[in-house]
Amino acid sequence: MTRRAPWRAPAWFARPAPRILFLRRLADCGIQIREVRVPFRRYRGGFAFAIRLDVADLPVQTITIVFSLACPESPHVYTDGPSDSPHRYSDGALCMWYPADPGERRWNRSDGAPALLGHIVAHLLREEWWRRTGEWPGCEVIHA
Repeated sequence: MTRRAPWRAPAWFARPAPRILFLRRLADCGIQIREVRVPFRRYRGGFAFAIRLDVADLPVQTITIVFSLACPESPHVYTDGPSDSPHRYSDGALCMWYPADPGERRWNRSDGAPALLGHIVAHLLREEWWRRTGEWPGCEVIHA
């Protein structure tokens, strides 16, 4: 006898309205956005978009944000900018918070799209500081 997986509600981005609203909130920040194909097979069926980030003290870079079906509430963030950092996952995604961190130290979808953008910019600024000084400003969990 084979067991079926338990029913799960569809991901928040499965319907167009929440996706459009999320992207609209980012556009309200003055960011150019474009939906892109999900970059990795493991995120197939997910939702991905790219933004062009031009922030003082950072190189201009394209940020790709991916929401997966397996974990729709937690974004995977990639950049085409400098990649040397002590806080990146093996696939190159930014490690912006420890998964077990309390809610106030990580992004939650209820915080909104602009808050996610703030987490991304803060992380990239920390990486730049680390590249220039060798110090990581702020909280961190040492990676193995």
